[in-house]
Amino acid sequence: MNLKLLADIAKALLLARWKQSLVAAVGVTFSITMFIALLGFMNGLNSLLDGLILNRTPHVRLFNEVKPNPNQPINLAEAFRGGHNFIQSVKSSGSRGRVVQQRCHHAGHQRR
Repeated sequence: MNLKLLADIAKALLLARWKQSLVAAVGVTFSITMFIALLGFMNGLNSLLDGLILNRTPHVRLFNEVKPNPNQPINLAEAFRGGHNFIQSVKSSGSRGRVVQQRCHHAGHQRR
């Protein structure tokens, strides 16, 4: 089809009902503007609520139980060997929750 003919038909229809065309254009513009504003508001609200809910310290905390090492330094002294020793400060048994890379002490094994 001829492009000039299509433009003339569109112009004639728009000008014949220009009030309806204006109301429709303003309605579409307003709707798109409100949609973009609402999306921005909802993203901000979601970020705020995530920060308020997820970044809180719980009332109950779970820890690994720290058990005293059976070989306390006081047990090595001859003067305290036969008595009851009460431990005021717990010296942990050296167990950790993470994996630690051990060094190789054998002559036959070498790191690569």
